[in-house]
Amino acid sequence: MQQQAALHDTEIGMQAPSGAASLSLNELAALLKIGLDDIKVEHGVSFTLRRVQQGMALYRAGDQFGPIYAIRSGTFKTVLLDVNGSYQVLGFPMASDILGLDGIEAQHYRTEAVALEDSEVAIIPFPRLAHLGGKAGALQQFVYRLLSRQLTREHMQMWLLGSLGAESRVAAFLLILGERYARLGYSDTRFNLRMTRLDLGSFLGLTQETVSRALSRFDEGGVIRVHNKELKIVDVDRLQQIVANARHSV
Repeated sequence: MQQQAALHDTEIGMQAPSGAASLSLNELAALLKIGLDDIKVEHGVSFTLRRVQQGMALYRAGDQFGPIYAIRSGTFKTVLLDVNGSYQVLGFPMASDILGLDGIEAQHYRTEAVALEDSEVAIIPFPRLAHLGGKAGALQQFVYRLLSRQLTREHMQMWLLGSLGAESRVAAFLLILGERYARLGYSDTRFNLRMTRLDLGSFLGLTQETVSRALSRFDEGGVIRVHNKELKIVDVDRLQQIVANARHSV
């Protein structure tokens, strides 16, 4: 079912179907926070919006590559599955992030993207991006910026997993998540943890129990207040100090 949906998305043109919710190129660029500079595009170019219910996969590993997706609202987890069925959470993309770039090289998606809450994405038919400007290469800078952003995120993840201990990884993740929410116009100290402790542990290279202990210890120490998925950072300076001390000890 999901594979059929992904294949159908590849057939969607640059003009959204009549009556379908869509974004213009300018609206898409604003969502992604990428300037179009002097790029000229054909009038009427738009991108169809698609809703993804909580728990549903937008695409699965092995699906034929077609579009990439810009998240308009909601949160996803990207997961890599091995031949034994074990999975590794690679990240938690949210609004203004891009999904599906991992499919460019092999022409099939290597990961799967699952909605952690009811979400909405804009469908971007990647193979046809060059036609947006009427001439091949007109939007190269737009695409390069998307790829550069993805590379920067991967470097941050390598730093997070490679240089910090268990508690400091959790502390750094909370600070980074707060910064991401702030860039979207939300509070950087009060937010919901949409992911499970198990998925957070998979992302951070920790066990579920270790993540739960770290959050409990921070809560008991007055650094955060956490209840189920609701989290409030009470002492930002203390969280930053936990990360700084870990880096200095390496």
